[in-house]
Formats: sequence, C-alpha cells, structure tokens
Amino acid sequence: MDRLRNHCAAALAMVVGLAGCGDQGPKVNYVEGVVTLDGSPLEGATVGFSPVDPAKGVAAVGTTGANGVFKLTAVQGGKPDGGAVAGEYFVTFQKVLVPVQSTEELEKLRTDPDYGKSTSQKSAAPKYKTIVPTAYGLATSSGFRVTVKAGKNVGDEFKFNLKSDYTGGTKPAR
Repeated sequence: MDRLRNHCAAALAMVVGLAGCGDQGPKVNYVEGVVTLDGSPLEGATVGFSPVDPAKGVAAVGTTGANGVFKLTAVQGGKPDGGAVAGEYFVTFQKVLVPVQSTEELEKLRTDPDYGKSTSQKSAAPKYKTIVPTAYGLATSSGFRVTVKAGKNVGDEFKFNLKSDYTGGTKPAR
C-alpha cells in the first residue's frame, strides 16, 4: 500500500510539474531604452508598446527611472523587466503630475457627494499638469514605431527624444 501511495505521489508530482511548464508566459525578448524630454532624462514616465498587429503581439509597458531608462514587461503573463514579444510596435509615452491635496480636501472628496459641484468648489478640484504632450500618449499620433527582434533589444532604435512642444502628426527627431 505504501508503495502504491509513493507511485501515485510521484505521478501526481510529475503531472503538476508538466502542467506548470506551459504556463511561463509569452516568449519575450529583453527590451531596454532611454526616454528624454527636450534632451534631459525623463523620470517617472510610462512607456507603452502596442502591437501594430494585435493578433501577432502582446502589449508591453515600462516606467522610466531617474536616468530615463526603461525596461519592458509584457502585460499578459510577462515577468517584470522580461521584455516584449518579437514584432512591430507603436510606442507611446505618458506622464502627468497630480498635485498633492490637503487631508481635508481628500476627506471632502471621499465623504461629500456634493463636493466639487458648485462653482466655488470646482476651483478647489485638483488640477493635473501634463508633463509629456498628450499626442505622445496615442499610438496614432506618437510618431514612434519600432521592431522588437529575437534576442536583446537595446541601442539607438530604443532611444526616444520627446519634445515638450510636440502636437503630433509627424515623426519627431530621435
């Protein structure tokens, strides 16, 4: 009986182990790049890679550090900083600052359903400051398109120099 239990346990462990092998996420390739705004590193921006053909790719995102460097993570089962699936992508960028509010203002927003409805209170509503022009946040107007290849993807193709006066339409200079 003990022998039968050991065989069953071993078989169960093998099945569980094999089941886990297929659930490793998409096959990705390391992608690292740099984002600058008007020539200076851009910290805290969200970088998005949207597949040109959604049937052949998986979106990926990253956030820039103090030096403007980002590393991508595939959004469907990708490991952090693992990369993106090989293919062509539109590249988007977003960064918005939200002002710090007082504890009193935050409490009013949370508890008072009428807060912000009157004219005098609307002026107290938080104002958002867009750091990266909104045209960079849309695949149709960002002006950037790249190809992720098998292997390690770093270099000039993944250096993005954004301009604070960009309004979309034409591809900005890298």
